[in-house]
Amino acid sequence: MMKATLKRGEVVMKFLIQPKTADNQSAEDCMYEWKEKEAPFYEVATIHIPRQNFDTPDLNKLGETLSFNCWNALPEHRPLGSINRMRKIVYERISRVRNEMNSVERREP
Repeated sequence: MMKATLKRGEVVMKFLIQPKTADNQSAEDCMYEWKEKEAPFYEVATIHIPRQNFDTPDLNKLGETLSFNCWNALPEHRPLGSINRMRKIVYERISRVRNEMNSVERREP
């Protein structure tokens, strides 16, 4: 789907954050909904992905060796909460298994 979408044209995405505005809001309690009325979203960036063809042998080979890890960030930008700490473990292990199965060296950007 991404291949077809980017073949047709540019994709623009808005990046929003929802800052904590009250003491009862916790990144640790994923069952508590932060009401938008109490903690509105703010747009902090617009991401433009240009029209492109990324389905080439060289880019596919590169893609098989890269691993996504949202923890590759400045300390103050690292993910919060128990769900994100679990994601760190799962993403890392899945990446290692995939690289081992494909017999490729593990790389992170």
